[in-house]
Amino acid sequence: GTVTAQLLYEISSPDYVNPDVIGHFDSLLLEDLGNDKVMVTACKGSPPNNTHKVCVNLAGGYRNGMELILTGLDIEEKAEIFVTALFDLLGGKDQFDEVTIDLHRTDKSDPETHEEAMAMLRIDLKSKDPNLVGRLFTAKIIELALANYPGFFSKQPPGPGSPFIRYWPTLIDSKHVSEKIHILSEEHTVYPTSLEIAENKIASTIIETKIEKQTYTEFEEIPFGRIIGARSGDKGGCANLGIWARSDDIYSFVYHYLTVEQLKILLPDLNKYEIERYELPNIRSLNFYIKDILEDGASSNTKVDALAKSLGEYLRAKHVNVPKDLINGDNND
Repeated sequence: GTVTAQLLYEISSPDYVNPDVIGHFDSLLLEDLGNDKVMVTACKGSPPNNTHKVCVNLAGGYRNGMELILTGLDIEEKAEIFVTALFDLLGGKDQFDEVTIDLHRTDKSDPETHEEAMAMLRIDLKSKDPNLVGRLFTAKIIELALANYPGFFSKQPPGPGSPFIRYWPTLIDSKHVSEKIHILSEEHTVYPTSLEIAENKIASTIIETKIEKQTYTEFEEIPFGRIIGARSGDKGGCANLGIWARSDDIYSFVYHYLTVEQLKILLPDLNKYEIERYELPNIRSLNFYIKDILEDGASSNTKVDALAKSLGEYLRAKHVNVPKDLINGDNND
């Protein structure tokens, strides 16, 4: 599981592109040799692309945000009243480059603790003008502290606006790239491997594996994470969500059940994003590549999980109807 998680970490397609070689993760084999011993073999490679990836960081402007706590009854009404009053004082939303308002309903009905009665209202603003998202924003929030919804308090004190960067990945021709290696007093130039290869072809054909669809009679609703593992993370403005199964039988079920459409049903906040599904049956895995979910990258998006690190655990927490035959026995080892 640990090795599989690392293989699925922050990838898109099974073709893992590096400057000197493309590794085809759908060709490799894993073998458990005992405690803390995993053999990785048979990974095929092919020549690299004739481009190099370049990360360009652009000045995005200034941002500021606050997390306000709403407690008890009428959470949505309290949030609406506060947001309306705040932007009336600020002069409207249109003057900002970007406004993000999220209400996170962590509150519970008939709470047993003080914290279980709380929800979080998150307000984030972006602007090229540092004054708009600086003192003006925080001052108006403080003005409303004793003049709006009851029980007002925030998770952190008001702060000044801060600059942020936008992440822009692009490609350049490898002929423009060379590396300098310094050994003692000598300098050596190393040119990209792709310039030395005339023909770009895969070293060995990947054998396609057909996953037979099984028939099941009895199902039980359990957390999805009881039969799958998951690993997720950021890839610039995109994110990947890799999942794997512990046995061939579980993988057969997951392979046919967890389509892109079904993923969006389980995680409805992914509905608006384009998602690609990649299959790695050799390691009983699927990988979902979610485009633009992180906007312009972790440094500029306003999500609570700006790196999508917990997206896999979100999926594992969802309840699904699982064949009873897969819940007990060796499949759960």
